[in-house]
Amino acid sequence: MTAPDPIHHLAEARHWQQAQQAGEYRQSTLGRTLEDEGFIHCSTPQQVAGVLSRYYAAHEGDLVLLTIDLARLTAPLRWDVANPATGEQFPHIYGALNPDAVVATRVLHPPHAAAPQAITLRADGIELEVLAAGASVRRLRLGHDPATALDVVLGHADPQTYRFAGGYLGATIGRLANRLAGGSFAIGDETFHVPTNEGTTTLHGGFNGFDRMPWHVTQRTDTQVRLTLTSPDGDNGFPGTVEVRVSYTVSPGQVRIDYTATTGRATPFNITNHAYFNLDGEGSGTVDDHELELTASAMLPIDEVNLPTGEIRPVEGTASDLREPRRVGDVLAADDEQLRRGKGLDHTFVLDGPTGETGLRRAARLSGANGRALEVLTDQPGVQVYTGAHFDHSILGLSGATYGPRAGIALETQGFPDAVHHPHFPDTVLRPGIPLRSTTIWRLR
Repeated sequence: MTAPDPIHHLAEARHWQQAQQAGEYRQSTLGRTLEDEGFIHCSTPQQVAGVLSRYYAAHEGDLVLLTIDLARLTAPLRWDVANPATGEQFPHIYGALNPDAVVATRVLHPPHAAAPQAITLRADGIELEVLAAGASVRRLRLGHDPATALDVVLGHADPQTYRFAGGYLGATIGRLANRLAGGSFAIGDETFHVPTNEGTTTLHGGFNGFDRMPWHVTQRTDTQVRLTLTSPDGDNGFPGTVEVRVSYTVSPGQVRIDYTATTGRATPFNITNHAYFNLDGEGSGTVDDHELELTASAMLPIDEVNLPTGEIRPVEGTASDLREPRRVGDVLAADDEQLRRGKGLDHTFVLDGPTGETGLRRAARLSGANGRALEVLTDQPGVQVYTGAHFDHSILGLSGATYGPRAGIALETQGFPDAVHHPHFPDTVLRPGIPLRSTTIWRLR
């Protein structure tokens, strides 16, 4: 069973410092205490951006965004309708907040409500919008005529959302993409513990992964942007200071993503981009009528909590055989234990063949009902295919539509998940003096 999503609270930095010393937090919202309101105002990840812009835009001091694990909360929590006109509910804590329920914090310096920096790259028939927040792809628009051009990746209507709760849409994922069992791992004789944010597993680096971080734009042209991030030693519990660089480059018919990373200490490291594709246009409905082909004769089966079992299973004779193009809806309709566990496809496929002279192999080909096609090339050993079962219409997209189940499909090129617990998997430990260099290409037509 998946743990409930965490909630957030915006605290003045001075009040949070006082709470850590006192052993409890009793502020309700800006200028109001628990005694004044009767509860502590909180927000879902999707609500933070709106609250920040509505109530904290003029606040001049530092704020701290608290991430609260509901399982650790000692005071009662209720969901109350804040606006009867809309029916929108907000989480409220009816009592003091115990500091040990706060599993992650992030300092927000003024101006708090500023939208993240956006960079637009253009080539013949391609427009790519990249945000510094999470080094995220917010928009990929295809077509020469603005009136008929299609947005083919899912994106938030409000760019501010990417600063707090992007839902991984188009984000750069790290330090460790995918899932890690038990919130712990060993390197040599030393064991490390990291927060779990999906039941007993750590997903996509934890509560404050690379997708939530403000990246720095260090270089840009009309067709390329380079972003960098320093992940310090102990970040989310991971060892070693890691310097990461992501470059996006557009040219006619393709988007190229280049990753580099170095570390001062051995650390698990697995980086990817989490774009969700809908080649018929984001907000157009499901990807059921898309056809998917994978260059993969094996996959990694998962257990009841979506972790790889360690088996490398041939796809021949299974519902996961996608070596020939198949309609996505037909794949998902199959009576198959692995599809039930993943609530659709949420699996790593083992890519076939050598990388060749270019250093890249074809991972996947996706085509929409409209004939638009995407080919994914990578130097990584696997591709995680996820058909977006979790979308529940809570995310407002670029077109004004909300995203429901299977609104997009993610094709995440990466190393194998939980590799630190499976020695026969390709090694995902980044070591000093051995930089990671990796490339993924999206070819579009």
